[in-house]
Amino acid sequence: MKNILIIGSANADFTIHTSRIPRIGETLPGHDFSVNIGGKGLNQAIAVSRLGGKAQFLGAVGHDMNGAMLLKAMADDNVDFEGLCTQNATTGIAMITVVNGDNCILLHAGANGHITKDVIGEKKALIEKAAAVILQLEIPMEAVMEAVQIAHAAAVPIFLNPAPAHPLPDAIYPFVDWLIPNEHEAAALSGTSAETEAGCRENIRFFREKGVKNVLITLGEKGCAYHEGEEIFFCDAVKTTAVDTTSAGDTFIGALCVQLMEGKSIHEAVRYACRASSVTVSRPGAAASIPFARELK
Repeated sequence: MKNILIIGSANADFTIHTSRIPRIGETLPGHDFSVNIGGKGLNQAIAVSRLGGKAQFLGAVGHDMNGAMLLKAMADDNVDFEGLCTQNATTGIAMITVVNGDNCILLHAGANGHITKDVIGEKKALIEKAAAVILQLEIPMEAVMEAVQIAHAAAVPIFLNPAPAHPLPDAIYPFVDWLIPNEHEAAALSGTSAETEAGCRENIRFFREKGVKNVLITLGEKGCAYHEGEEIFFCDAVKTTAVDTTSAGDTFIGALCVQLMEGKSIHEAVRYACRASSVTVSRPGAAASIPFARELK
């Protein structure tokens, strides 16, 4: 089992379900309120661990009740915490409103903002020893760039999930082995819609011309688009009833990375990742909805 290092955010998720998004000044009744572990980085770390990988997590939590909850969750899910527990910020939080299976989210970075370039530099040896590094954009961009440069110099494969959508410096693209945006993030970066097959093809070409080695665009209930060499493929999603899509993309990325690190082909890895994320969307919660490998057998 190979070490996969996930560098990113850890949040406490406050989730409520409702019939529609309230207008400004309006109060609506909600239901099924819960407090759960989350953050794209931690979700992906838990996905890696539950789906058969050895997960190490480099992130930050506050010295507070939410931080203690996240640290316990990591220990329970066999995720090795390699980050910071700081008294200078509260643990990051996400306020999630779920409407008919879809969601909108407000984030407060909190301790996640303390993952700086210097912190990444101090963990250089950890990055260099990893079998792969997974990154997102819920920590400062300077930290992401530093991690990418260290990993690239050590020939460690880099999986970048550019979420939430954020402008990327052109210099980062040639370092990225796997760029995995959803259709909205891809469009925000390329300026071209990825809602159609033609749009997906154009986006994949765009990112490859930027220097990215492999591009995969997740498309929600439509599955995903990816390529092998010059040929572009589309994989349908596994049909299911969506309950909560919060961590579907995180599950997909964790599953894909584990499968590729185990030597599976891109086609096998994509099919497995689609199955894993279909289970996630059929359940409520963020990390709580991520399946274990045994469930996919």
